[in-house]
Amino acid sequence: MQQATQDVTACHECDLLIARLPVATGQDVLCPRCNARLFYTTANGTERVMALAIAGLILFLPANMLPILTLKVLGQSQSEIILNSALSLFDGDLFLVAILILLFAIVVPLLQLLLLFYISSALHFHWGGRLLRLAMHSYQHLRGWGMLEIYLLGTLVSIIKLKDIAQLEIGLGLYCLAALILIITLSSIMFNPHQLWHQIHNHRRPNPDKSKGVADA
Repeated sequence: MQQATQDVTACHECDLLIARLPVATGQDVLCPRCNARLFYTTANGTERVMALAIAGLILFLPANMLPILTLKVLGQSQSEIILNSALSLFDGDLFLVAILILLFAIVVPLLQLLLLFYISSALHFHWGGRLLRLAMHSYQHLRGWGMLEIYLLGTLVSIIKLKDIAQLEIGLGLYCLAALILIITLSSIMFNPHQLWHQIHNHRRPNPDKSKGVADA
């Protein structure tokens, strides 16, 4: 029964059950009933995801540690980073908002990048990958919860409102944050769950030649 369910897939639009067939690289599989795109494969998809994950991890530190915006009023200046924004909300007794910023602007994006790096590197280098299934489930549940773009939008709105009453200097952290958001968006686009799940299934399948050699020994 389990093998039978693995050999079919259901269309996400019309629920038609379709037999799984080998798919060539770059080929799309369409539903014969509603013509919806069921799944596809891309060349070097795992390597692309890994490259984007590494780039995102490199950008994550400067995006969160370098000043995003510096405000100068009456000879006094104050620089802001994402962590300082959350701490300022804690000081203002806005605990829930501060926790939400920490989770959705720092913790969740970092977890997404770490999970992507683990999944792609384990599949690329053929590591043990005992936690691959858990990592895939976790990443798919976390998709859509990262809200760095909302933080960036709020920063841009602040720049527009404050530019006439104070001197503003855009810090390097804002450019790193914009690049990080672009990297996370591209990694989400390049993330192909069907192809990765198929690779994980084959990755966990025992090697028949190795098993035969052990049996002969």
